[in-house]
Amino acid sequence: MHWDRVHTLELDDVDIAYRTFGTGSELVVLVHGWPQTGRCWRRIAGPLAERRTVLVPDLRGYGDSGLARSGAYTKRDAAGDVAALIERLGHDSAIVVGHDRGARVSHRLALDHPDRVSALALLDIVPTRTVMNTFDRSSAAAMWHWFFHLQPDLPELLLAGNAEPYLRHFMRGVLATGAVDEETFGHYVRAFSEPGHLAAGLADYRAGFTTDLELDELDHAGGKRITSPLLVLWGAEGGLGGTDVVDTWRRHHADSDAVVGHAVPGGHYVPEEAPEAVLTALRGFLP
Repeated sequence: MHWDRVHTLELDDVDIAYRTFGTGSELVVLVHGWPQTGRCWRRIAGPLAERRTVLVPDLRGYGDSGLARSGAYTKRDAAGDVAALIERLGHDSAIVVGHDRGARVSHRLALDHPDRVSALALLDIVPTRTVMNTFDRSSAAAMWHWFFHLQPDLPELLLAGNAEPYLRHFMRGVLATGAVDEETFGHYVRAFSEPGHLAAGLADYRAGFTTDLELDELDHAGGKRITSPLLVLWGAEGGLGGTDVVDTWRRHHADSDAVVGHAVPGGHYVPEEAPEAVLTALRGFLP
């Protein structure tokens, strides 16, 4: 696939890099997480593009996308970028598939721009408000990097020039199995070695403790829920293994019967560890 064929959408606040594959009338948007870029979908975009147009952006501050001129990296800002991409490419709505941070952006997109989301798939997350309201010693120990990234200035200081060993710590399992090859890992390292992009990724996490959480709580208290059909998938051997993920998302949906999902093989890096399982689930979910 031609991952080097990059297009750019110039928005008021940021320039968003994206790739497109296929020519179908139906649009699928694949939204990556941390510490990846759109390349995490490299085994999924091609097969989906056989019948549909597939759009793979890099989130603001990630990969080949620019830095936000406002310095804003909230999920609302990033979701607005995706909504603008869908519109600028001539589509009224899209099937949106998100993983990790990209799934949180996709959740916000479904709340802020419901008409833009015809169907939604969220990979290996539960809602931000659920995470924040259920931290205990065990979950905080497993998700220690959330709290490290939250600290002002210190992560930037310690990680400058050290992106490779830091990212290797998180991806050592998928590197060992070959789910992520060294060439792709090197791409991720280069993407986060530039100081501005490293800071942007950290700002993404910090927003989760402030604006993102505040918006999620306000919407939930006000009764705003996802309205599009929802598929949730998670790694059986990851942090959500043994969690009732489907039931959690049903409490965040307007119609609990519209939520389906199941665990897939592997851990957290679902698009790279279980691409065939993801494709099978998406094909069964989509019309």
